[in-house]
Amino acid sequence: MTAKLRSQDLLQTIDNTQLNILIETSRSARRKRSHLLLHAGPNDPVQRLVIAAQPGTYIRPHQHTQQWEMLILLSGGLDIITFSEGGEVLSRRTLNTSDRIVQIPESEWHGCFVRESDTVVIEVKPGPYRPNEFADWAPDEEHPHAVEFLRMIGSASRGQNCIIGV
Repeated sequence: MTAKLRSQDLLQTIDNTQLNILIETSRSARRKRSHLLLHAGPNDPVQRLVIAAQPGTYIRPHQHTQQWEMLILLSGGLDIITFSEGGEVLSRRTLNTSDRIVQIPESEWHGCFVRESDTVVIEVKPGPYRPNEFADWAPDEEHPHAVEFLRMIGSASRGQNCIIGV
């Protein structure tokens, strides 16, 4: 589910009530995540959103060939996993209360593995909106192998190949 922030004035604020609604929505969502858009639309020069996610959500590995991406952890915990073009794990970084911010450079294959319930991040990247460029070696969200793939990347370490029957 995607919601849009409504503001009575020029300042945009997000209070605990809005965050709790976002978290509750992610708990009951089929994809186990929900978004609160902060930007005006797809042509905004900076895309910004708040994402609430639950363990078991599948964020298919992807890249942005024309954009960097920044994630700022507000609560919970997740791993950012980077991959080679062929699906080998290059690195794994955990975002938690000690390490809250990661910037992912252009063209870096990456995915996320949500470790804690009620994880909330702010995502920022340059606009206009461009769809994710998904890895061919990673199953689509609806593919029967998506659950197996998610389970595999949950414990995958550097050098491990993450290709399964797609």
